[in-house]
Amino acid sequence: MFSKIPNIQEFNFVNQSSTLKPTTSTTMKKKLLLLPLLTLSIGTTSLAQETPGNNTLNSEMTHRTCGTEVPGAEWDAWFNEQVELYKQSPNKVQQDFVIPVIIHLVHGGQAVGTFPNISYAQLNSQIAVLNADYGGTGFNVANVPAAFSSLVSNTNVKFCMALKDPQGATLAEPGVERINYSTKGWANPTAATTSTAFTTYMNGTVKPATIWDPTRYMNIWVCDRNSATQLLGYATFPAGSTLSGMSGTGTATTDGFWSWAKSFGNTGTLDPTYNKGRTATHEIGHWLGLRHVWGDANCATDYCNDTPPAQTSNFGCPTFPYNSGTCSGNTTGEMTMNFMDYTDDPCMYMFTPDQRTRIQTAMTNGTYRKLLGTHGLCTVVGIESTNFTESEISIFPVPSQGTVSVKTELASACDLQFTLVNSLGQQVFQRNEKNMQNNTLQLNLSTYEKGFYFLKINAGNKTTVKKIMLD
Repeated sequence: MFSKIPNIQEFNFVNQSSTLKPTTSTTMKKKLLLLPLLTLSIGTTSLAQETPGNNTLNSEMTHRTCGTEVPGAEWDAWFNEQVELYKQSPNKVQQDFVIPVIIHLVHGGQAVGTFPNISYAQLNSQIAVLNADYGGTGFNVANVPAAFSSLVSNTNVKFCMALKDPQGATLAEPGVERINYSTKGWANPTAATTSTAFTTYMNGTVKPATIWDPTRYMNIWVCDRNSATQLLGYATFPAGSTLSGMSGTGTATTDGFWSWAKSFGNTGTLDPTYNKGRTATHEIGHWLGLRHVWGDANCATDYCNDTPPAQTSNFGCPTFPYNSGTCSGNTTGEMTMNFMDYTDDPCMYMFTPDQRTRIQTAMTNGTYRKLLGTHGLCTVVGIESTNFTESEISIFPVPSQGTVSVKTELASACDLQFTLVNSLGQQVFQRNEKNMQNNTLQLNLSTYEKGFYFLKINAGNKTTVKKIMLD
């Protein structure tokens, strides 16, 4: 749809005295998606465009930042290949995914509801924001310009608070683990005065000590931070390739998303500019395989053909059409209202079909994505089961070594059709079983390749889809 530059130029930054400056040092080349606090320019071409939002002067932030590490070319090549395989499948299934969430709230012993030990209502409000934003129905979506209105997409991803901990015990607060850093003997997170020091503290101390199995839970960490870091949040890109040394991807001890407590949710103690929950929407976009719309360079690519080429990040609330024709191939103006730009919370409110495709690809191929929602940790109405409930039809074990058992506990006998589809949407087999009611059916899948599958179970106008992992 839009012509984009195929090669990405990356900017390297090092944080010095809370101001990010370009560097060519080979010892300090950690790439961050965190743009500098001051406007950069090359020649006379500005690399930061801003129309201030109404609350900018009252915010602790100069403008939106993003601490997510830029993935390397190796990751781009691997993930883009997976996207193409998904797109080229003639029978691909647009699957609904449910992501169980555990929020690790790090505080210093304050009473619940006293910042930074924010209330459950504030934490839970973020889940509602995510479900609306990823469902294409979020705040201000009606403001999408006519030029982009047909592109607003439901990504078919839902989030829910986990009901059980890794040992199977019911959580007192669904989806929340409150952690006192003083009791743990850790430093106050606000002691870190640079973004590098803070992310090092989180990745090296907090995350490894608190992470829950990332193949079962999406881990979110929430706490306060020093204003000098100018961080709103950061996430890890999906891991999945067998290639070693890929930058920016999550590991068994780091996978997930961190958020500043004042930008998490849409009610409670919040920054006036980042009070609609869009920090999580943006950063989790990276966690699901999305790049910034400007491709992290001047008029570069985000590998989505339906997002117009953009010169660079945009801040505040630009008026559409904005920067029309600045980049080659952009005839509409930039999509500043896309969640993967840097605009203020009220001014970003859409994903596109190509972004949905990348999200679906991440959920079917990511090491710490593809099993999420298969362990019965929580449910979202209308996602896990269209008509049949979890108690009526269940499958085990997940993952499986080759044999999958389907247990039915139905009110009356009925004929069931079983259709197995692989991660590319290709039908693998189909079989019919008659008079199923209180039965356990064993499916021998040992002859099929290891990987991620969908089992669709249909009985007339009732259906459900179960996710299977052959290990």
